[in-house]
Amino acid sequence: MRTKNLILAITVPVLVVLDQLSKWWARATLAPLRVEMRFEDRFISVIDDLFRFKYAENKGAAWGFLRDWDPSYRIPFFVIISLAAVGLIIWFFRKLEDDQKTMALSFSLVLGGAVGNLVDRIHTGRVVDFVDWFLVFDEPMDLGLFTISAGEHHWPTFNVADIGISVGVSLLMILLIFTRQTVGPEPKEEEAEELDPAKPLEVGDAPVDEPPLAPNAPGDAEPKD
Repeated sequence: MRTKNLILAITVPVLVVLDQLSKWWARATLAPLRVEMRFEDRFISVIDDLFRFKYAENKGAAWGFLRDWDPSYRIPFFVIISLAAVGLIIWFFRKLEDDQKTMALSFSLVLGGAVGNLVDRIHTGRVVDFVDWFLVFDEPMDLGLFTISAGEHHWPTFNVADIGISVGVSLLMILLIFTRQTVGPEPKEEEAEELDPAKPLEVGDAPVDEPPLAPNAPGDAEPKD
């Protein structure tokens, strides 16, 4: 098996399994906490005022985009978009050279994340999220152009599949921008064709190592037969 295909065959199933197992844990452990009376009992704190596990369901895309759309349109729309994304990733992956291992890993992470969330879309029509990162400001912070209000400020809740997509896209951007790799083989520069002295010159070819003949100066005698 080619190296890039081996990377794909390992990365995608592992990421999908980890994603689905973590979502199963979130449904079993975190979802019941939503009915607790006290707010602090509705999540599992990992790092106080920074990181916690909290159950959420996203019907739309990132930041809840289109979550209020009619389900009869929303679910097929996101399934089709996800399938198109998977197809596009596979198309790019097939163009990779076998020695582009890091780029193969980046595409595999994105593909595994896309498949993980696609499973949710098909199964329930919504994606389970549970990783909640946030910052707490005790008082407003004036940054000049804008002011951050006091209280909790959350990054959109995400899951293991989203982590795979984010890491894969970040890695891909680093490769494309800083190492100037391309998706697939490097374009080859055309080499100038050298003239063969033994080969007869064709129309448009310049003679090799022979200076052009100078025109006769005025007054020079014409050659006689």
